[in-house]
Amino acid sequence: MSANSADLPDIDKAELRRLQVLDAAAACFRLAGFHAASMASIAKAAGMSVGHIYHYFANKEAIISAIIDREQHKQLQVIHMLLRAENTIEALIEHAEQGLADSLDLSNSALNFEMIAEASRNPKVAEMLQASNRVLHEFGKDIITKARVDLPALSEEDNNARCDLIISLFDGLSMRAISNPRLNTQAVLPALQRTIVQIVRS
Repeated sequence: MSANSADLPDIDKAELRRLQVLDAAAACFRLAGFHAASMASIAKAAGMSVGHIYHYFANKEAIISAIIDREQHKQLQVIHMLLRAENTIEALIEHAEQGLADSLDLSNSALNFEMIAEASRNPKVAEMLQASNRVLHEFGKDIITKARVDLPALSEEDNNARCDLIISLFDGLSMRAISNPRLNTQAVLPALQRTIVQIVRS
């Protein structure tokens, strides 16, 4: 879920420090879980003092909010790429390979599930995830609409359902990455691509 701050050279020092904290927190959440990952452990992983971390984030919930925002930004970049594509359905099929790789990345899966687990206990975190989902879901419906430009328009209910199904495909693959680490990606990818086409275009 997190990007490596070393890959982002042209940012100011304060933003670099924030990203350093987010990278460290994501690693701690994956390793120990949200509750067991203390601010002290995050500070140690980030190579800075606890007081320094509080300069950028008020608490762990604020760190989670920033991690969710960063993931949303990453997803929005993909969404805008798909919306700009001349042939949206072909772009969806092509991007499925990267989407599959991201879903099967165990570090991504572990962090995603830790966030979801915390959301089930913490209404503030639940609202953060739900708010992000609402933004991404609306853009997802725009992608489906553009990919069906030559087909009859969908009802709002149908478009919502199709968008939820596609999101669920990738969420489910994250779970499979943990329960079945020997998943045959070469066999899964074409089946995934056909399923996406069926959901969008049928």
